[in-house]
Amino acid sequence: MAFTLNPFRMKLPVKLILVIAGVLFFGHYLSLDVKQFCFAISLSLKAVLEFLLPIIIFSYLSSCILSFKKGVLIFVVILLPTVYVSNFIATQVGYGVSLLVLEKINFATSSNAGTVSEVLTPMWSWSFPKLISNDWALYIGLISGLFFSFMRSFAQAQNIGSLLKLSNGFERFANYLKQGSSFFLIRIFIPLVPFFILGFIINLQHAGTLGQIVTSYAPIFIFTVSIQALYAAFLFLVVARFNFNLWFVYIRNTIPAIIAGFSTMSSAAAMPLTLLAAEKNTGNPNMARVLIPATVNIHMIGNGLTITIMAMAFLLTFGMSFPDFHTILFFGLSFALAQFAIAAVPGGGILVMIPLLEKYLGFTPEMTSIITALYVLFDAPLTATNIMGNSIAAVFLNKVFTKLKIGTD
Repeated sequence: MAFTLNPFRMKLPVKLILVIAGVLFFGHYLSLDVKQFCFAISLSLKAVLEFLLPIIIFSYLSSCILSFKKGVLIFVVILLPTVYVSNFIATQVGYGVSLLVLEKINFATSSNAGTVSEVLTPMWSWSFPKLISNDWALYIGLISGLFFSFMRSFAQAQNIGSLLKLSNGFERFANYLKQGSSFFLIRIFIPLVPFFILGFIINLQHAGTLGQIVTSYAPIFIFTVSIQALYAAFLFLVVARFNFNLWFVYIRNTIPAIIAGFSTMSSAAAMPLTLLAAEKNTGNPNMARVLIPATVNIHMIGNGLTITIMAMAFLLTFGMSFPDFHTILFFGLSFALAQFAIAAVPGGGILVMIPLLEKYLGFTPEMTSIITALYVLFDAPLTATNIMGNSIAAVFLNKVFTKLKIGTD
């Protein structure tokens, strides 16, 4: 696609690169009033996002579970826990490789990165009441989704119209909330992401830390992409039972989907090719047509690896220590559950995780703003990794269901 200078037609990563570069090279020309105004805009957008985030999490998680119309018991008992465990393991792998390697990579780890030369105060400050915590939104979305899903299955089996009407009514309610959440994210917040990060990046420039951060992260990008490729290749080898010929066939069949995901930065856009690869790799087209749509927006090993590695790198950059195993364990458990509530939009993967980064890892608003920007820049290889993960999950789950004689007739 040709490069365009029209800001309304630019891809989000291009806009974010321009924002970071613009502030990096020209931020010192801005007056204090302009800086304070931009910082206030960013903080205001963050306040709105934090206020609506519990609704977004609840609606995406509950509607995700309710979307499994048939064989819900099988999906709940086998598919969803499998996806959850896979997402969790990805975060722990990201943490493990960070412990082993990050401190040896030549990027800024000085405590000076976390110090500021001058505090920038916003021109104004908004705050909204916290109606419910994000954790409770996760738990309520999970429990209600499972409850009404089981109710629907029971009502259909026993032909109880009142229960079926109640479960369908809740599903419509959850879907309405999801549509509203998607409208807010896709039509309002995502287009405003450059303004969301602008004020925080100006704050970093004002404090004298922006240049150090930007120049630090080329090695982290290379390291993260390498880990993504190696981890996915290893998982392909596992599901191929360490048969290298079969391993090569699995990867070869998935390459078109990987390229499509890398270029579009969308697992959903690449789903037809992912589905074709899964049909070839499983030899079971009917099962592949169930598994790929079911996992495309909830099984995201690329997110688990990337966000965890980036978070650990940020802790070093800002002069903070790595979390202990107990903290990263609970972070990973919450992270894996939050994956079910991610919106399939550019940057959606990091937006739901911001509260977890703040709660478990002590991220500041400046840290969350820059990781949001860098996350979108990582989106192409990250999406390709997610597609490989979904292809791997299809092969694994097909073997499980075949062994259990489920869906093999």
